[in-house]
Amino acid sequence: MVIITGHVLYFVADPFNGTPQDAAKIIQDGAVYVHEGKIHDFGPRAEIITRFPTAPVQDYRDHLIMAGFVDAHVHYPQTAMIASWGKRLIDWLNTYTFPEESKFIDSAYANTIANRYLDLALAHGTTTVASFCTIHPESVDAIFTAASARNMCVVAGKTCMDRNAPDTLRDTAQAAYDQSKALLEKLGYPLQKPSSVNA
Repeated sequence: MVIITGHVLYFVADPFNGTPQDAAKIIQDGAVYVHEGKIHDFGPRAEIITRFPTAPVQDYRDHLIMAGFVDAHVHYPQTAMIASWGKRLIDWLNTYTFPEESKFIDSAYANTIANRYLDLALAHGTTTVASFCTIHPESVDAIFTAASARNMCVVAGKTCMDRNAPDTLRDTAQAAYDQSKALLEKLGYPLQKPSSVNA
């Protein structure tokens, strides 16, 4: 348990309906009480400290405290090539993306990049991500293992691609199905075979 103090920003409504000023509220001298990794209470600093007198206090009084950001579209396997330049999309894909993403068949490399990406995300206040992986199941295992170690919410899955890419980044419809099924079952989600996929 811990009390985090600072300027607490929170929302009471959807900022896209109405005005942001009506939706967003701030407690200038506020506090957030966290127990077992979850927010249990927040409010004015004095009130929270009074309610939870045995909780240690981390004082960020001059800083803004708010919910983590959500990255709704990211390709974590491209972390090592951020800001790479190409005249056209196909140049960029052929020169940087395809060679980089082909490396994710190596689980050690996938783990290194997954950990690096999530550390970068957290360092910038992003606590939830929706990410593409590559065709390699190793890339999926890597991001979920790294997310679990950080108690992060990640929506991700195997990319299924059978054309317009080099051999190292293509699979068949059957392989895509079989590997996706195995990944889901590993997480405890049994998958029924659709009638459109032939054995």
